[in-house]
Amino acid sequence: MLNLTRIHLISHLKVLKEKAQEAKDFLRKEGYLNSDFLPINEGKFILWPLNQDTIPFEGSIVKCKGVGHVKQSRDYRLNLADNISSLAPRSFDIFGKIAILRLIDDLKDHEKEIAEALLLSHKNIKTVCADSGVHGEFRIRNLRIISGKNNFVSVHKENGMRFEADISKVYFSPRLATERERLSSLANEGELVLDAFAGVAPFSISLAKKGSKVLSLDSNPDAEIWALKNFVNNGVSDKQYSYHNSKFEKFDFGLKKFDRIIMNNPTNSLPFLNKAMDLLAEKGMIHMYMISPKDNSFDISNHLNLGYNCKSKKEVHAYSPSSSLFVFDIRRDSV
Repeated sequence: MLNLTRIHLISHLKVLKEKAQEAKDFLRKEGYLNSDFLPINEGKFILWPLNQDTIPFEGSIVKCKGVGHVKQSRDYRLNLADNISSLAPRSFDIFGKIAILRLIDDLKDHEKEIAEALLLSHKNIKTVCADSGVHGEFRIRNLRIISGKNNFVSVHKENGMRFEADISKVYFSPRLATERERLSSLANEGELVLDAFAGVAPFSISLAKKGSKVLSLDSNPDAEIWALKNFVNNGVSDKQYSYHNSKFEKFDFGLKKFDRIIMNNPTNSLPFLNKAMDLLAEKGMIHMYMISPKDNSFDISNHLNLGYNCKSKKEVHAYSPSSSLFVFDIRRDSV
């Protein structure tokens, strides 16, 4: 919805309503319509805002205060009552045209109001979901549609790529876009990369498009369906990737060693770190994503084999009041 405010005097073409569309078409075609202002409805007449004082069209030219566009704030909480706004989440995930909210119990009775306020302030959003957390072996969000279209399928765009998925059946985190860009900037052409928990393949595609050869694994059969579609839609040659519906710990790697290993399994990466270290080539890098305490009480060095060093630890985003998602960049310095 637009808020309206009267501003300085400008010229308008005043025409009868039955002539309004004809006048508008003419003004647009000839470049006389002032698009910075809105038309004014005045009884039997419409006043079209002009960018000059005289025009060759039947009607009268009048000067009056223009009506300008004032864009509504994208902070959806401004559309809510104070007692609800103060508790509503400031941030939320967006996957294409789907907004994903995590709501505290005190807001359950107001979730419809919150969802409709979000739809009002974000015209690109068509569906609002409540997220009650990740569950199961496949790390799928427990989602419930609160308002909008009854649809969990959308297309997420980032860094010139498109990732399509049904987010009720697969894992995807829009918040890792910066990380995907970072890793693709680190990768070298011809690197052999293992994406151990690939999901719908956003990391795999990001690195494959930089020239890496990627082996992608995920045990969720729905993830494989969407991943293969995303490889094709992003123009990745099938020579650049190999995707397998398999658990990381069950896959037969033979004698392969990898230059880079991505472990995006935030709630359960650590148990697989030993196997990842065994698969890493000398001077190679593991990027392990893990939920960890904010107080730095967790020490990754206690879990590294001889010859492996954590080169950096970075907070990606907050997860709870006491914990965050961190990425540990682990390098193999010697055999």
